[in-house]
Amino acid sequence: MEIEKKFFVYVDFREDDGKPFYVGKGSNKRVRKEKRNQFHANIKNKHGMIRKIVLETYSEQEAFNKEIELIQELKTHIDFGEGGANFTLGGDGTVGYKFTDEQREKLSESLKKAFEKPEYQEKMKQIKNDPVYKKKQIEANKKKWEDPEYRENLSEKLRKKWEDPEYRKKREDPEFKKKKSESHKKTLEKPEIKKKMSEASKKMWEDPEHKKIISDSLKKLWEDHEFRKKQEEKIREALNDPEFRKKHGEKMREVLSDPEIREKISKITKEKLSDPEIRKKMSENIRLGISKLTPEQRSERIRKGWETRRLQKIQQEI
Repeated sequence: MEIEKKFFVYVDFREDDGKPFYVGKGSNKRVRKEKRNQFHANIKNKHGMIRKIVLETYSEQEAFNKEIELIQELKTHIDFGEGGANFTLGGDGTVGYKFTDEQREKLSESLKKAFEKPEYQEKMKQIKNDPVYKKKQIEANKKKWEDPEYRENLSEKLRKKWEDPEYRKKREDPEFKKKKSESHKKTLEKPEIKKKMSEASKKMWEDPEHKKIISDSLKKLWEDHEFRKKQEEKIREALNDPEFRKKHGEKMREVLSDPEIREKISKITKEKLSDPEIRKKMSENIRLGISKLTPEQRSERIRKGWETRRLQKIQQEI
């Protein structure tokens, strides 16, 4: 006969002043172990520690719920700025846990108050640069994204948001887009941010599984005729703007002036063109594109093509 597993929720208090600094959930074996993370260890070493079990249950979900509730109530998460050592908001292991409106409101208010303190902002910089914290966050995010149910829930939430006319109106507002774009550009102007994003992106694209997920998602998107039609309209609209064409041309010239990038593009193009199926598709797309042009547009395209080739030949001769 299988013995039903018991779960515990416990609170760690500082021994010298009785202040709670950590809330945890686990089985009997986990509760006996005192090691958690570096911040937990620092507090324990400095103030001493008393652990109290506050809940015993055979329901893991009940234990998770109690853990989430106590972390917010006792403000033991590091983001609350109250000297806590919890790296997550609790409920680790549950997928798509839904916080109640009251829980979200309390969390939001607590975080707003904490971020108003300059000393807290400085402390958070130190915490978020800590390797232990970074590792925990990466592991937690990876665990979430590996779960199909979590991804499906997130996708569903985004779909519902875009179905809301008010949300869509706000996102499509030119002033909102402008502010968001300026904020994004400002962030990317920081060399350390650019470097981090570049390294993270390279690491992701080195993973064959990540490439496959992105490729499959894009294929699925472009199979949707409505989506393709909207994208084509956006591209046509952008290309009809002389300012956009100028900026885009300058950006492309800047990118292509880098020999390393040109070499990469050349390598990728050669690999693609070595595939007969891809060559066939490209040829069909070109024919289809030309068939939509007026006689004047075809003539103009041929003329520009000859001018480009002549210019390239002159440059080679020089």
